[in-house]
Amino acid sequence: MAVIDVLMQVLHTVFAGVWAGWALFMALLVIPAAQKGHLGTEGLRWLTKRFSRFSMLASFVLFATGGHLAGTRYTVELLGGSPRGHLVLTMVALWFVLTGISHGASSGLLKNLDDGAMRAASKYASWYYAGGVVAIGLLIVAGRL
Repeated sequence: MAVIDVLMQVLHTVFAGVWAGWALFMALLVIPAAQKGHLGTEGLRWLTKRFSRFSMLASFVLFATGGHLAGTRYTVELLGGSPRGHLVLTMVALWFVLTGISHGASSGLLKNLDDGAMRAASKYASWYYAGGVVAIGLLIVAGRL
């Protein structure tokens, strides 16, 4: 295995794990804390902006590293005709879903923070919970690979 292949695998795994973990962190800790009034507007804004920025970066890194990994490990026939290929395609679809949810939840929450952290967090909580479910699905699929 070439050094570039190892580097791509490491980057892919680190960014995937951090992003999935951060999505769960937002869904299970940050949003509930804001809903209960334990996290103020500025704290929620700061955490949400960082999550949004990392989500954008992770989307790019996973697209680049995943494209490299798929291009060097799979053929079209393997992707479409094998259980492992189906897992890879499922993972790609879930990453696109998590990208959309992360962007939609973060941008919506940030736009509504003038209404207060509790109200904004409550309004977009279901988005973050859905992102958490997708993140769990991604971790399960990754474990199967």
